[in-house]
Amino acid sequence: MYILKNYAGFILCLGIIVYPNLTVANDKVSSETWLDSQIINSPEVIEAQALLKASTHKVNSASQAIYNPNFESSYEREGDYNNYSFGLSQTLDMGDKRSINQSIAQMDHFVNQQRLKRVIETKKAHALSALIEWNAAKQSSFIALEQENQLETLLSIVDEKKSAGILGQLDVELTYLSLSQTLSNIADYQLKLKSAEIKVQELLPNWTAEKFMLPEEGLGVDSYLVNPEWIDNHPNIEVAKTQWKIKQKQAQLTSAKSNIDPTISINAGKNTEENTIGITLSIPLNIRNNYSDDIKAAYTESNAAEASYQSIHRTQTFKVKANFESVITNKKYFEKWQSLMSGRARSSAKLLKISWDAGDISTPNYLIALNQRAEGLYSGIQLETLFKLSEIDFLLSIGQLSKLKI
Repeated sequence: MYILKNYAGFILCLGIIVYPNLTVANDKVSSETWLDSQIINSPEVIEAQALLKASTHKVNSASQAIYNPNFESSYEREGDYNNYSFGLSQTLDMGDKRSINQSIAQMDHFVNQQRLKRVIETKKAHALSALIEWNAAKQSSFIALEQENQLETLLSIVDEKKSAGILGQLDVELTYLSLSQTLSNIADYQLKLKSAEIKVQELLPNWTAEKFMLPEEGLGVDSYLVNPEWIDNHPNIEVAKTQWKIKQKQAQLTSAKSNIDPTISINAGKNTEENTIGITLSIPLNIRNNYSDDIKAAYTESNAAEASYQSIHRTQTFKVKANFESVITNKKYFEKWQSLMSGRARSSAKLLKISWDAGDISTPNYLIALNQRAEGLYSGIQLETLFKLSEIDFLLSIGQLSKLKI
C-alpha cells in the first residue's frame, strides 16, 4: 500500500489518510529473477557498475595524503673538500584538504550507486512495458484472426443463401468489404506484434514467448498510495541532493586551497670540514592572487546546485501525483470494462450468429454488430494496456519498481 507525500497540499487533493504497506505479488521469488538477470547483463547496467567500481578506487585514493615528502640532495667540490647535504621537505595540509577530498569521493560513490539503481529500474520499466505492449499486440492479433475466421465462415454461408435466393448481391458485397477491411486490420496488428516482439528481444536478449510471460494476475500491487520517504529516496532526488552537497564541499575545498600551506625542510650535510644541519620554512605569499573570485564562483555554483535539487524534487513530486491520477483513472475504467464485458465476449458472438441465422437481424446489421464486438474487445485490450503501463510509470516514479519480483 502506498501513501502520497504531503507536499503542496497533495494529501488534500487525493484524500489519502492511510499509512504505507507495500504488497506485491510473487514475494517468495528469489532476489534475482530471470528478468533481473537479463537486465543486469545489459550494456547500460555494466557501464554503471564499472563507474561505481571506479568511484570505489577514487574513495581509496582520496583517503591518501595530499602532499608527499620531497627528498633533496646536493654535492659540490670545493678545493680539497667534498661538500654535500641531504634533506627532506614536507608541505603541510593546513586546510585539511585530504578530508574534504575524501568526503567528495564518498559522495560521488553514493551518486554512482543511485545512478546504477536508476539504470536498473529504468531498464526494468522498459522491459516490462515492452512485454505489456507485446502481449496487447498478441491479443489484438488473435481477435483479428478470429474475426477473419468468422467472416470467412459467414461468406460461405452468404454465398449459399445467395444461390438459394434467400440473400441478395448487396449482402455478399458487404461481407466481402468487411472481410477485406479485417484483412487490413490483421496485417496492421501482425506488424505491431512483430515490432513489439523485436523490441522485447532488444531489451531481453534471451527472451522467447514460451520462456517468459507476465503473470496473469498482473503486477500484484494491492493499492496505489505513496510513502513520503520513497519520493525523498528516489534516485533522481538522491543524485541531485548529493550533487548539491558535493558542490558545497568543492566550495570548501576551493577556500582551503586559497589558504597558505607552508613547507618545512630539514637537511644535514658537510661543508668543508664542518657538519651542518638546517631547517627551512617556506611560505607562499598570496599577494598577486588571493583566489577570492574562485571562492565566490564555487559558492555560487553551490547555490545553483541547491536550486537544481529543489526543482528536481518538486518536478518528481508532481510527476508522482500525475502518475497516481493516471493509474487510478485507468484502473477504474479498465475494471468497469471488465464488469461490463464479463461473460459477454464469447456469448455475444453466439447470440449474434443465432439471431442472424434466424433472420432476426439483417446481414448488414450482423456485420456491424460483429465489428462493434471486435472494437469492444480491442478497447478492453487498450484499457488494460494503459492501466498496466501507467502502473509501471507510477512504480518507477516512486522508486519502488525493484520491489516487484517478476
